[in-house]
Amino acid sequence: MKDLHSVGALLRSMLGSMGLDRVDLTLALMEEWDEVAGAPWAGASNPVVVKDGELIVEATSPTAVRFLRYSVGDLMRRLDDRFGEGAVNVVTVRPPPSR
Repeated sequence: MKDLHSVGALLRSMLGSMGLDRVDLTLALMEEWDEVAGAPWAGASNPVVVKDGELIVEATSPTAVRFLRYSVGDLMRRLDDRFGEGAVNVVTVRPPPSR
């Protein structure tokens, strides 16, 4: 268990040095995404990073991008409820990488 805490601390330190000030929030979103985000986000997207109050979300398909952008308001309310108002100020939805 001690090694796991060391790895977690190292990961937080490395991500923090890359300018990711809310590493805890990013990790929590990655772990709890489907539950926190709910429909239609669960299964159609994945959180990538939170930086400077911006949450970047990657859609699972190009067609999901437009659909998810319409429901950003609902996602913002869920994020405020779970993490406190202002933890995320803007959500950017991007398509999956080209193959």
